[in-house]
Amino acid sequence: MRRRDLCGVLLLLVYLLGVGLVTGPSLYQLLVWHFPTPRLELIPFADIISVLMDTTTPGAGAFTNIVGNLVLLLPLGFLLPLFWRYFDSAKRTIMFSAGLSLSIELIQLIAGGVTSVDDLILNTTGAAIGFVMAKLLLRACPRLMPRCVRSTERVYPYACWVAVIAFYTLSDWIFLR
Repeated sequence: MRRRDLCGVLLLLVYLLGVGLVTGPSLYQLLVWHFPTPRLELIPFADIISVLMDTTTPGAGAFTNIVGNLVLLLPLGFLLPLFWRYFDSAKRTIMFSAGLSLSIELIQLIAGGVTSVDDLILNTTGAAIGFVMAKLLLRACPRLMPRCVRSTERVYPYACWVAVIAFYTLSDWIFLR
């Protein structure tokens, strides 16, 4: 593994550990083994509209929900093309990000959280914005561009995400045992 790949993997692991910490069940839920009743929202933009129309917490709820979901995967869309030439394609980066977002939503559904198609849309949009930011940076500083595509580089982000899921699953199992 080249130094650039190792740096990318380490940055991606730290970032994805943070994503897992933010999106996973809370420590309190794990301690008391009390998960909320799962809620599945499959109507596109319904949650976004309800958050924007919410009068009980004007502005705060919209900011936390919408901007938080946009920002969550923005670094992913930025890091992938910055470190690996395989993800130089918008399609590959956005598809990987959408798959990662879908896996987060499915984990939240299993853990008893809210699973919303709007989160998937916002997360993927955030990753697309990150991709555009990375492409602008790479255009401004071509020396940062990864040199060539190697067959192993497409595996690194998948392996990182699987490692993060395994880490949190194992730590929850050990902690709750």
